[in-house]
Amino acid sequence: MTATTAVTPAVAASAEYPPERHRPRVTIGTDGSTWGDAALEWALRHAWLVNAGLKVYSAKTSDDHAIARRLDVYRWLNASVTTSDDSPEQTLLTASTETDLLVLGHHGHSPHNLSIGHLVLPLVTHSHCDTVIVRGEPRAVRAEHGWVTAAVGGSHDDAVIRRAAEIATRYRDGLRIVHAWPLPGPRAVPSKAEPNEVLEKARALVAKLVPTLTPSLHLVRSRPHEAVETCSRSDLLVMGPGSEPGQLSAVTRTALHLAPCPVLVVRP
Repeated sequence: MTATTAVTPAVAASAEYPPERHRPRVTIGTDGSTWGDAALEWALRHAWLVNAGLKVYSAKTSDDHAIARRLDVYRWLNASVTTSDDSPEQTLLTASTETDLLVLGHHGHSPHNLSIGHLVLPLVTHSHCDTVIVRGEPRAVRAEHGWVTAAVGGSHDDAVIRRAAEIATRYRDGLRIVHAWPLPGPRAVPSKAEPNEVLEKARALVAKLVPTLTPSLHLVRSRPHEAVETCSRSDLLVMGPGSEPGQLSAVTRTALHLAPCPVLVVRP
């Protein structure tokens, strides 16, 4: 497909955070399904808000004219559209080495094209960059709630807080920080830190990164994977992949399947 380009938008960046090192790059894979289209719309809006370049990988099942119409709405973005003869998984994994954020719908048409439903777990597990899985209720997908939620209590809390604070600042949203404190029981894993210490450390990091941003702190008394259901009225849930290399945690897998909003998994 012929690349589609447009004039770069002049979007005002935060004077305090994040520091400008290079122009962000966003990559979206779509197959023309309902959730593929939703992921494309999410990626377009996000790229506009963070002043990023956008690259669209289109499957054979995609409607090129529909993609062109959506890009025309954001014609000031520096955007391109391309296809690949490689498998969907290989195409997007390769793309993840050259971008800052990979955006996917949580489900597609079928496993015979760029169907994200069957690729979500392997792509999020092995992606070389942050990954957003677009899912959830319509208001969250359209980013109408005005809240970004960061799930802390894992080994990648600093990266999670940094990403969440950056996006909340760019979106001009509120920041909610959630920590799940497990209920006592035979299968409960003892925490290495007191729950209030986890939240206080997160609050202190936000204060250092964005002094003008005051997060809302929430301690949820439940199993971590059950806390995913408490993230309603959020536009984005930011979390880590888990502590085991090459393997997503049970909490992250639960969020990818059940979260009521899009999920961003950081790549530390």
